[in-house]
Amino acid sequence: MSYLAPIPEELQQVEYVKLYFHLQLKDTFDLPQAALLQLRRELLQALKTLEGWGGEDIALLKNLLQPPVSQDPQVRRIAQKPAPAFVLQPNLDICGHIEAQQRIVLPVLFVGQAVQAVNAFVSLWEMLGQQGLYYGSGRFQLEGVESEDASGVRAMLWSEGCKVSITPPVSELHWWLERQPAVEEWLALEIVSPMRLLKKGKPLFRADFKELFPFLLRRVSALLTSHADVEIIKEPRFWQAIADAAREAENSLQWHDWRTLHGPEKSQDLGGLMGRICLTAEGLEEILWILRLGSLFNVGKGAAYGFGQYRLRTYC
Repeated sequence: MSYLAPIPEELQQVEYVKLYFHLQLKDTFDLPQAALLQLRRELLQALKTLEGWGGEDIALLKNLLQPPVSQDPQVRRIAQKPAPAFVLQPNLDICGHIEAQQRIVLPVLFVGQAVQAVNAFVSLWEMLGQQGLYYGSGRFQLEGVESEDASGVRAMLWSEGCKVSITPPVSELHWWLERQPAVEEWLALEIVSPMRLLKKGKPLFRADFKELFPFLLRRVSALLTSHADVEIIKEPRFWQAIADAAREAENSLQWHDWRTLHGPEKSQDLGGLMGRICLTAEGLEEILWILRLGSLFNVGKGAAYGFGQYRLRTYC
């Protein structure tokens, strides 16, 4: 028996753009795995340089990287400190020793209002290439920008030296969800980058699905409300009750410490939940759209920059 998820009609209003940034490295260097999850610092430094040069779209980029608190009290209730409306999903397997001329492809998702900032973001990455990915190392040339539509079709939009603004295909989240495969008997949630969750100010070192779900719910709700003006999740208890009733067949989630991020002034310990939860599909129909959007948005602290990536599998 297959399970088809109901999808809220309001998601037809939510647009997104999926891009792939193609980077050709100029330097040979060692890229720590955790460094690709710390690009916020590097992007803010690149923005500061652009601002000093009097670059265009500075205000747009500032709002993209550090969204202001909404003046709407209803929005503030859901997202007290808005996260960026873009999501990086770096492939951490590429880390380690990087040779000059090696290519890296970085997927980036832009949601709602962030779609307007795509060209400014390309300029920011051109500046980041001159600065480097990691404390001045890892300089690169932005070779190209590739787009992907909701059906998975990819096309190169921009190449090195191009001075024309790009116009990527804009898709709807509702349509993307409609194209996802039906779930048969099992649904596996596999976390592939550390998911850093805080409960009452303390890290969550272990979790079952019902403990994990509120973080997914808040992430999806906050991003859609803050950046797409769509409030879908009005009764969190209704959705949580469905998650509470989910049946786990397997749970291998556990905390992983990463101690590889060393800066010039101090070292920083990074960690989060890794592993997977396997669920029986029956009873998950109504929350499946939330789980799928969470797999696009990442979940937890640092989600916009690649922490808390997870994949959904229809088998265990």
